[in-house]
Amino acid sequence: MKSKKLQQQHASAIRILVAIGDFFLLNLAFFAVIYIFRTHYFGLLNYAELKYRIVLVNMSYAISLFSTGIILDRRIVFSENIVALVFRTTIIFAGILFAASSILSSTFIFTNWYWILYVVAVFICVSCWRILSRSILKSYRIHGGNHRQLIILGAGSVAQKVYNATVKNLEYGYRFIGFFDDRAKEDYKVDPSLVKGSLADVEKFAEEFGADEIICALPAGDDRKALPILRFAENNLIRFYIVPDFMRFIRKSVSLTTLADSIPIISLREEPLKAGMNRFLKRSFDILFSLAFTVFVFPILFIVLGTIIKSTSKGPIFFLQKRTGKEGKEFTCIKFRTMTVNKDADEKQATKGDARVTKIGAFMRKTNLDEMPQFLNVLVGDMSIVGPRPHMLKHTEIYSHLIDKYMVRHFAKPGITGWAQVTGFRGETKDLSEMEGRIKQDVWYIENWTFWLDLKIIFKTVANMIKGEEKAY
Repeated sequence: MKSKKLQQQHASAIRILVAIGDFFLLNLAFFAVIYIFRTHYFGLLNYAELKYRIVLVNMSYAISLFSTGIILDRRIVFSENIVALVFRTTIIFAGILFAASSILSSTFIFTNWYWILYVVAVFICVSCWRILSRSILKSYRIHGGNHRQLIILGAGSVAQKVYNATVKNLEYGYRFIGFFDDRAKEDYKVDPSLVKGSLADVEKFAEEFGADEIICALPAGDDRKALPILRFAENNLIRFYIVPDFMRFIRKSVSLTTLADSIPIISLREEPLKAGMNRFLKRSFDILFSLAFTVFVFPILFIVLGTIIKSTSKGPIFFLQKRTGKEGKEFTCIKFRTMTVNKDADEKQATKGDARVTKIGAFMRKTNLDEMPQFLNVLVGDMSIVGPRPHMLKHTEIYSHLIDKYMVRHFAKPGITGWAQVTGFRGETKDLSEMEGRIKQDVWYIENWTFWLDLKIIFKTVANMIKGEEKAY
């Protein structure tokens, strides 16, 4: 029990230390803003008003921190998880400040724009602090601190994968007790020297070494043998985890939900955009960004590029083409026309040195300027700024029969730019493997979407526009 108590103390200490750092940076940023803008507004504050605002800021952040928590004490946490949690905490913090100021009938703490700067500063500082804290904690675990004793049930290939993912990653802080399995030694898929006994020996070793976690990686036919060990673990405050047997066949992230609150079901595809809040965030950004672009930038592009297009080749300024959208629905995609009018436009991809592409069209393709009218598609809801690029109907018909999971890309709205495009999979697909690579990247994006990933893709796209795309022709 001493080991369990020590583990709880370590976790509590981590959360407390991180929270102390949060509040230090919160107040440091507060006084920094006061100092920077003292001549504009804060010079009018007396001590009582200043004290009131300090209390309001700290109370608001305490409530937001309590509602979101701190996840750094977990064994496996990634930087994007940390930043996403800090973002939620900061949004709640700002909302509570607004509500508290309104209820108390006081001057709203965001009266001036520099208070917005304060909230942004809090988000950036706390994010950096927590990522730094995570790095320090990883180093501490690598050197033997904050460890957990681990037992793995099974000695097959799945058990070996669990071992590689946990014990071999020293920054997770696992100390390995051993594998336990009833199979014959010649059937081991792990190092035999690491197998400490049969399943009947688990309880003895768990008590002797003070096991903190047990991971069951037994095949389906043997997992019922783990039921007595499960009961033992729960009665001795040992965390028990089960690796589902289908991992041998499905090597990807899945999500577990319940049917009628009692029947567990597994979704074979994790889609963050199925969550209403995530869709709201993505759609709000799409509308605000595309509306600003359409009002302030697009008219200039239309006048300049439209004039050149009309004066250098016969035909319309815009090229309208039916493409496959979300859920396989057709929509009309809008582009600046980059080719001479031709009968193959709806079926044949542009190739290197394509005679159909005009001089201004080649420039627009190289810089992605031909895609800019698609912000209109974003505004009406047919597309998103970031997502899998929409394909011609003919290509959807062909590749859906040739490439496994091709249609999965249509679970999300198509985008003006996408993960596949910024990772080298854009332009002409000369053979099937190139299209397969593109589809793989599109499916990865759907399963791993975050708002920060969208921003990363946008920045990469802008950088590529500036230097010019090699495969854009």
